Amino acid sequence: MDVTSALTDVASALTGIANRRPLLVVTDFDGTLSPIVPDPAAARLIDGALPILLRLADFPGVRVAVMSGRGFLDLAERVGRLAGVFLIGSHGAEYGSPAGPSLFGPRDGLVEELRALLAPYAGAFLEIKPVSASVHTRRMLDRDAAVAVREATIAGPGSVEGRTVKVGKEVVEITVVQADKGVALRRLADEVGAAAIVYLGDDVTDEDAFAVLGSDDVGIKVGAGPTAAGHRVPDSAAVLAALDYLANALASDDDGLRMAHWIDRP
Repeated sequence: MDVTSALTDVASALTGIANRRPLLVVTDFDGTLSPIVPDPAAARLIDGALPILLRLADFPGVRVAVMSGRGFLDLAERVGRLAGVFLIGSHGAEYGSPAGPSLFGPRDGLVEELRALLAPYAGAFLEIKPVSASVHTRRMLDRDAAVAVREATIAGPGSVEGRTVKVGKEVVEITVVQADKGVALRRLADEVGAAAIVYLGDDVTDEDAFAVLGSDDVGIKVGAGPTAAGHRVPDSAAVLAALDYLANALASDDDGLRMAHWIDRP
C-alpha cells in the first residue's frame, strides 16, 4: 500500500464530507480502534482513541458510534459508556445508547453444540456473547485443523435454520438473530437523520456496512483485503490519524494546512 497516497485520498474525502450535517461517524472496534491481538480479552482502545471519540461527539450535528461483533457489555467495558457515543454490539443484534442495550433475541443451545465440536481441537476456543457465539482459530498451531474447524462450524451448527453465520479473520461467528452491520448502520442513520456517513472497519463483516453506504458517504477499509470501501488506511494508528483529521476538519476551514499536517505526521 502506498501509505502517503492512501492518506492523501482519505484526507480529501474527509475534507469533502466535514460540512455535511447531521454527520454520522461509525467505527469498528477490533482491528480498527484496537489492534488485533491473539487473545480477544486483551484488546484495548489504541492510545488516543478515547479523547478523539469524545471530541467528535461534542461537535454540533455530529453523531458517533462504535460497532462491533462483541457483545454490548463487552464493548461497553472496553470503550466506556461515553456521552454522545452509541454502542452497537453483536453485529447489530444489540443496540443502544450509552445507558444500555436493547436485545433483539435470545441465545439458544448453540453454545453446547460448539463446545462439543471444538473439544477435540487444541488451540480452538469459544467466545460466548448474549445472542451469538464465536469460534476462534487464531491460536491453533495446526493450520489444517484450523481449516477443518472453520468448515465444520459453518457446515454444522452454522447450517441450522434461523442462525446467521459471519466469517471473519480466524473467526466464525454464529448468531441466533438476523443482524448484520449494514442493517444496524442504516437503522442508526435513519434514527439520527444522517445526511452523510463515515464508516471505518477492517474485517469481512464490515463489508455489510460498506455495502449500504451511498456515493456521498465515506467508507474506509483498514488494512489489506478486497473491499467495497472507497478508501483505505493501513492500520489502527492511521485510523486514529483519520479521526483526528476529521475532528480538525470540523473545527477549521484551513484545509491545506490540515491536510499537510496529517500526511506529514510522525
